[in-house]
Amino acid sequence: MTTFATSLLIMRWGLVSAGLMYMASAMKIKCQQRSLKAASVAFSGLGLCTSCWFVISLFGIDFTMQNWQSIANVATDAFNYALQQSPDIYISNNL
Repeated sequence: MTTFATSLLIMRWGLVSAGLMYMASAMKIKCQQRSLKAASVAFSGLGLCTSCWFVISLFGIDFTMQNWQSIANVATDAFNYALQQSPDIYISNNL
């Protein structure tokens, strides 16, 4: 019993996110059956965000200010590199 309680304590965020993913999926299906498109999209987004949170917590990633700055630096470098490597597009005026 102690092992079970310890595993529940350690996996609390995993269990919460798995429960939220299940509830979002069930609510999305109910909303689709009743033709509530906006609510269905909202629950799809909730399920997507929760699954991303679940995967991030499994990897052990925490979002401190230093991590946000690193993510911003990598995104900026990738964007600048993509702009430099993109070919020039020629659009003629003779249409």
